[in-house]
Amino acid sequence: MLVAALDTATLTLSCALCELRGAEVELICERTEHGSAKAGPGATGGHGGRLPGALRDLLVAVDRKLGEVEGYAVGLGPGSFTGLRVGLATWKGLAYANQRPIAGVSSLAALALAAVPAAPEGALLLPLLDARKGEVYAGFYRRSGAGVEAEQPDAALGPQALLERAASLSLGGRTLVAFGEGYEAYRSLLGGKLPALPGVPATPPAHAVARLAAARLGNAAFDPAAVFALEPHYVRKSEAEVKFPDGFGPGAGKGVKS
Repeated sequence: MLVAALDTATLTLSCALCELRGAEVELICERTEHGSAKAGPGATGGHGGRLPGALRDLLVAVDRKLGEVEGYAVGLGPGSFTGLRVGLATWKGLAYANQRPIAGVSSLAALALAAVPAAPEGALLLPLLDARKGEVYAGFYRRSGAGVEAEQPDAALGPQALLERAASLSLGGRTLVAFGEGYEAYRSLLGGKLPALPGVPATPPAHAVARLAAARLGNAAFDPAAVFALEPHYVRKSEAEVKFPDGFGPGAGKGVKS
């Protein structure tokens, strides 16, 4: 089963083609583009300018056709609200137009899975992405063999709250390691207090998204209701929801603070 996988939770776009053979997932090819917050629109700008072209380029590189893609796997976040919407809308559109199944997974879980080869068995993995506004998106996963299991739900936390959460989780001498672009963004506050795991990706790779989604895609059939129901996992409220909790209709503005 040929699967197209994608993650757009960060400024980095990761797209991959993988072959699913039962429980095995073989990476055929992968493309990672590191964007910039200062970049303008276009091929090197936002995800909207690079999709679905990134998938097309991968298909051309391995002499495959879009119609041969039998399933779609996508990272649902948490992460950039715009990036997640663009990525999910693109994959949902392709899945619906080609009548293929689609599955979404946590982007933080994908980052944790990518770190498994570098982590000791049973270690508590803390994948961190930069949430801006003084926070990180934090995942809490335990390495279990070649996979990961969630210990707590993904969350948006300030550095101090993250350190307190980590301290409670590491009771009893559990091995705990942190990594990801969020760790680098707050290294001055987290370094020395949270052990870093070197040699792992800073952002979620698409092949890890495919591995997490494999079980749900393997025997799945096209379900339009499931396509429409798939939504980003934002974790925290958007700026608009914070400023306008009552919306823009009648009664709007009651929750606005001056």
